[in-house]
Amino acid sequence: MAERLALVVASECAAFPRLGFTGELAAALYSAFTTVGHWLPIGDGPLVDPTVIELKRRVKAAFQQADELGATLLIAFIGHGFTANDEDFYLLAADSEMPLDSDSGFNLVNAVAEQLGNTRALDGLIVLVDACEAGTGAIGAGNRWVRMLEKTAGRMELLVASDDGNAYDGCFSRTLLRTFDTGLPGSGTNLLCADLTPELSTACQRQTARHLSFNGTQVRRGDQGLWLVPNRSRSRDAVTGRPAAGLVDHLVRSVSLTSHVQETLADIVEAGGDRLQALIGPAGAGKSTLMSLLIRPGLVETLDSLTAEFVTAAVFLDVTSTIESVLLELCDQLGARFGAEFDAARRAVRAELTDLERFSAFEIEIVRPLHRMRKAGRRIRILIDGLDQPEEGCRSSVLAAVATLTTDERLRHVRVIVGVRSGTDVVDHPDIAHARRVHLPPPTVREVLAEVVLTEGAIPHRLDRTLHELPDDVRGGWLIPRLITEIDRRDADIDGADLSSLVATRFHATRRRRVHEEIALPVGALLAAVGVGPTAPLPLICEALQQLGWPVPLPRLRDVVVDLGVLVARGHPGLDNERVGLSHAAFTGPLRQIVCAQWPTALFDAHSALAAAFDAVTGSDIDAYAHTAAPRHYLASENSARAIAFLDAADTHRRPIDNRASWANWLVAFQDTLPPQHPDLLAARARLARWTGEAGEPFAARAMFAGLVEDCTAMFGRDHPQTLLPRVQLANWHVQTGDPEGAVTMLTELLDLERDEREKLRIRADLGFSTGQAGDIVGARDQYTAFLPELERLLGSTHPDVLHSRDQYARWVGEAGDPERARRQLLELVPICESVLGPEHTDTMWAKDNLARWTAACGDPDGAARLYREVLATREKVSGTEHPFTLMTRRNLAQFYAGHGSYAAALELGSDLPEIWRRLYGPKDRGTVDVTRDVAEWTARAQIDR
Repeated sequence: MAERLALVVASECAAFPRLGFTGELAAALYSAFTTVGHWLPIGDGPLVDPTVIELKRRVKAAFQQADELGATLLIAFIGHGFTANDEDFYLLAADSEMPLDSDSGFNLVNAVAEQLGNTRALDGLIVLVDACEAGTGAIGAGNRWVRMLEKTAGRMELLVASDDGNAYDGCFSRTLLRTFDTGLPGSGTNLLCADLTPELSTACQRQTARHLSFNGTQVRRGDQGLWLVPNRSRSRDAVTGRPAAGLVDHLVRSVSLTSHVQETLADIVEAGGDRLQALIGPAGAGKSTLMSLLIRPGLVETLDSLTAEFVTAAVFLDVTSTIESVLLELCDQLGARFGAEFDAARRAVRAELTDLERFSAFEIEIVRPLHRMRKAGRRIRILIDGLDQPEEGCRSSVLAAVATLTTDERLRHVRVIVGVRSGTDVVDHPDIAHARRVHLPPPTVREVLAEVVLTEGAIPHRLDRTLHELPDDVRGGWLIPRLITEIDRRDADIDGADLSSLVATRFHATRRRRVHEEIALPVGALLAAVGVGPTAPLPLICEALQQLGWPVPLPRLRDVVVDLGVLVARGHPGLDNERVGLSHAAFTGPLRQIVCAQWPTALFDAHSALAAAFDAVTGSDIDAYAHTAAPRHYLASENSARAIAFLDAADTHRRPIDNRASWANWLVAFQDTLPPQHPDLLAARARLARWTGEAGEPFAARAMFAGLVEDCTAMFGRDHPQTLLPRVQLANWHVQTGDPEGAVTMLTELLDLERDEREKLRIRADLGFSTGQAGDIVGARDQYTAFLPELERLLGSTHPDVLHSRDQYARWVGEAGDPERARRQLLELVPICESVLGPEHTDTMWAKDNLARWTAACGDPDGAARLYREVLATREKVSGTEHPFTLMTRRNLAQFYAGHGSYAAALELGSDLPEIWRRLYGPKDRGTVDVTRDVAEWTARAQIDR
C-alpha cells in the first residue's frame, strides 16, 4: 500500500474552558484511520495537549517525513481554535496564551503554507479541523494554499467543523466516526471529504462545516485518491477491492437517471429468466453506467428492492483482457462472494479430476465449481461489459466462455448480462445469438442540454448555439456533458461540441497549466498506448516517462492523472497499486490524434517506453499487467521477437492446453502486425501447432505444420532455412501420429540441407529417435552414440535437450541388448534430471520409468517395482489418474507384474484400463486394442494359476 501518513492531534488550551472530549475522540479517530483506513501513524498514538513548540515541531516533522516518502499526509486536529484580527486562524496548544501570534499559537494557514513551500514530493494533503471559528482558516487556505498549489502542482482537501462561529461537543468528529462505522450508501468505494459535508450539515445543525478542495482542475468532488477510509456500504459490491471499483465510482458519479435509463434497468431485472441478455448501444449511450447501477442498485430509487448481492461478479473488459484475466477476476470475485463454499467447490473439482491437463482452466476453475454450487432457487448473475473491447483473438475465447456459461445444461442457475457496442462484429457473433437483446439508444440533444443545465446552470450563448447544432444521434452521448462540465470556459474556448473537439479542449485544459505543460503530452501518449480501463500500474507509467526522457516523481504524475479528470479511469486511487487507463473507448481515437499531431512517433515511442519499463520495475501488479499486455506493447514497438520470448517464458508455467489457448489468442495480434513472411509470425504459428499437439491433438498439429510448410515453401522455396524448421517439426509429428518411417525419410533429406550446426544436431537427434521408432534399434543406438557427444559439447551437459537425448540413448542401448549399460547410464542421469529439471518434470519421470524397465531387466524386480510406483504416484499427483502419461505408466507397471508372473497384481492395477482407454480414445485406438489384449491375456493366465 502507498505511504499514507496520519497525524492526529487533541489539544485542550489551559487558558480556555475545558472541552473534555478531545482525547477520547482523537483516540477514536486515530484508531479508525490506522485500522480501517490503513493510514500509517505518525507517533504511537494521538498527539495529546502539546505545547506550541511541540505542535509546530511535530507538524513540520510530519511534512518532512511525508515529503521524503512521497506520501499523502493527513492532519486531524480536535480542540480549541480562535480567529484573531478577523483574518488569522490559530489552533491552540496547551500553553497558548492571549493575545495570539505566531509564538503563542499555531497559525494554520501560514504554518501549512510554509511547509507546502518546502515540499517537493508530497502526494496530497488532507486537513481536518474540529474547532471553533475554523471558517477563517478555510478562507485563508483558499487564498494562499490554492495559489501555491496552482503554481507548483499538488492536491489538498480541507474540511473544518465551523464557519465563523462555534463548534459544539465534538459533533464534527463524532459524525465522522459514526459515518465511518455505517458507511454512505450513495457514495463510492472510499469516503471523501466531499461525501461527509452533507452528513455534517444534517447532524451538526448548530454549526456550519466548510469544505475546500483543490486538485488543479475542474474535476468536481476532488481527487479520488485523497480518501479517508473505505466506505463500509460498498463492502458487498461485486467489485469491492478490485481495480474496477474505481471505474464504477467514475461511471456513477454524475449519472443521469432519465426515464429511459430507469425503464431499461427495470426491463433487464424483470427478464431475469433469460440466461443471457445483451445490452447493445453506441459509444456514450450509457451501457457501462447501467452495468454499474446494477452493481449498485441502491443508487436507483426504482431498484430499491435489490441489494448489492443481486450481481455476483462483474468484469469490465478492455484491450488487455484475455480469457485468463477474465478467469482470474471471476475467481477472485466468486471467492469473495461465496467464501469457503466456492473454495471447497474448487477443491472438490480438482480432487475428482482424473486428467489435470485435459480440460481448460475455465472448465476447471469456473464451470465445474459453479455446477457444484447449484441450489434450488439460487441465481448467480455475472456481468461482462465491453465484449467488443478485447483484441480479436482474445475476444473469441471470452465469447466462447460466455456461450458456455449460458448454454451448458450444468449452469442453468447462471445468468449473464453482457454489454456490446452496436455496429461491431460482436453483435452478430454466433456465441451470443441466443441472447435476449436490450437496445440502449444514445441521449437526444435535448437530454444532453438538460444535463449540462442541471450541472452548470445557465449555458453561455455560444455554447448553447453549438449544442443545438448537434445532430440528434450525437456521437459521444452522455460523454458530451461530462466533458463540458470539466472545461473552464473562462480560460478555454469551446470551438465545437462534438466529441473529438471536446476531448481536445479537455486535454489542452490540463496541458495549458504551466506545471503540467511538459509532461501532459507524454502522459497522454502513454494513456493512448495503454488503452481503456484502469489496467496499467501507475509506477509502470512513471518508469515509462523516465524512459521517454521525462523523469518525474510519482506524486507529480498523479497530479497530472487527477488533472485529466473524466479522461482517465483509476483503480485503487491513491495507493501504490493504483492502475490507470482511458475511461472510455471513444476517447482513444481523439487522444491519439492530439498527441500524434504534435509528436508523429508518439504511439510507437510510448509502446517502446512501456516495453522497456517492464525490465526496469517489478512487482505483482506490474507482472499481472505484463502477462496480458506486454506482447501487445512489444508488437506495437516493432519488437516481435521479444513478444515471442515473453510468451515462451509464460508457457513454462502453464499446461499445454492453456498454452494452446494463449497462442491462439495472440496469433491474431501477430497477424495484424506482421507481414505473412515475417519469421516471428511463422514462429507464432509454429508455437500454436506445437501446443495443439501437446494438448492432445497430434493430427491437428501435423496438419497445421503441413500448412506452415506449404506457406513457407511458396514464400521462400522448399530448401530455404525458413522452410527447413517447420519441415523438421512436421517430420516429428509424423512420428507422433504413427508414421516413423515417413519421418525417417523426411529427416534424412533435411539433414543434408541444414547448414546450422545446432539445428543439424537436433535433426540428428530427431532422426535417431524416429529410426528407433521405425524398428531399427541398433541404427538408433549408433546414431545417438555418434551425435550425443557433439550435442553435449555444443549445449552443455545439463541442457534439457541433452538430458532428453541421454534418456533416449539409454533406451536404445537397452533394447539393443545391453540392459546393464542402460541401467548404469540412467542411474547417473536420473539424479541430474531431478536436480536440473525437478522431480515432477515429465522428462525426469520418463527417465525414471526407463530406469525401472532396465532395473527389472537386470534382475532386480523389487527395485523396479519401487521405481514404477514412485513414477505412477508422481504422475497421478501432477497430471491426474487418466492423463495419457499416467495411463502409460500404469500399463508399464501392470506389464511388469505380469512379466514376473504376478497376474493378479497386474489385474488389480490395470483391469479397468481397457474401459478407460475406450472411453477416452475410442474402441479403434491402437492403445485401446493393445491394452484390451493385455488384460484378456492376464485374466486367462490368472485363471490358470488358480
